Amino acid sequence: MSYLKLFRKEALRHQFKSQEFGESVIQQPLLLDKALLIMVIAVCLLMGLAAVYPFASTERLSLEAHESNYFPIVSPTPIVVERHLHPDGSRINREQAITQIRSFDVGSRREQLDLMSSNESGVYFSVVNAGTTAQAFQPIAKILRSNEDHLFFFTLTGAKAEQLRPGQWVKLTAGHHQAKGKVHSVIGPFQQGRINIGIQLESTYDVGVLHPSAAVRLELNVKRNNFFALLREEGA
Repeated sequence: MSYLKLFRKEALRHQFKSQEFGESVIQQPLLLDKALLIMVIAVCLLMGLAAVYPFASTERLSLEAHESNYFPIVSPTPIVVERHLHPDGSRINREQAITQIRSFDVGSRREQLDLMSSNESGVYFSVVNAGTTAQAFQPIAKILRSNEDHLFFFTLTGAKAEQLRPGQWVKLTAGHHQAKGKVHSVIGPFQQGRINIGIQLESTYDVGVLHPSAAVRLELNVKRNNFFALLREEGA
């Protein structure tokens, strides 16, 4: 009997393919190969972007409205603020009555009611609550000066002068009040790192961000070094 006749052709073919130089019994799926290739390409792209492009983030800084924005309403003698005749944010005209006050006349020893008027046109903001006593020359209200350029000045803390530059767009927030504008000027830094900054607001700004007592936050976009530069700075 012939040797070849002892085995079927299918068995011989399987034995031949299972040799070390033949086909592998277990094959890696083609879909997995493609997934690994896509993952490697994505990682390479991300590393390339991290090496080239800087990181951008939003930084929030505290602002205080500068006194030059306002005209203060004061009394040369102590008074009691009976009531404010206008809500905060109201536009008023020059010589318009704005606050009802109660004072004490030393000569006649009598209390008397009077009205205080504004010496300047602008936007009215109260800074002393009704029913409160105000000392002599203590501001009881402030009038936001009107200006066609919508240019207002603030004192900034916790920032570096190089973070701000004229023409840079910024956003102001105070509670639910918001306004956008461009940096007009940067002066400083002065003592304790304080910087004076002028911001020209868009004409549609919410006047609430300019309340003298508002806690205003300045938001600006900051570009930081790329990922590998940050690693070098930390290692230095």
